[in-house]
Amino acid sequence: MNKEIGYTLRCGCHNYVTLEYDGKLIFCLDNDMHYAEEIIYMVESRTNMRFIDIPIMGRAKDFDGLRFFNGGWKRKFWEEFPEEAEIQSFMALKRGHAGRR
Repeated sequence: MNKEIGYTLRCGCHNYVTLEYDGKLIFCLDNDMHYAEEIIYMVESRTNMRFIDIPIMGRAKDFDGLRFFNGGWKRKFWEEFPEEAEIQSFMALKRGHAGRR
């Protein structure tokens, strides 16, 4: 039995990103509810690691098709991975609109 050690990521149905620790679920984020930039931000905030440094369980190409705020679902996840500034810009935009009516 291959025991998973530390943080790992999974992507199911090109839509659900799951963060696990030692093979146990921490959270699962739905790309219909969160843009890819926000998912990356939430994973990095929780783990204090860069998203791209977290081992993937399953296939990396399953991440293709995730919906980005900038580029939609046509953007290739790993080939066009957002820079830190792009992620922070999106999160600032999101926080700036939170609470407004």
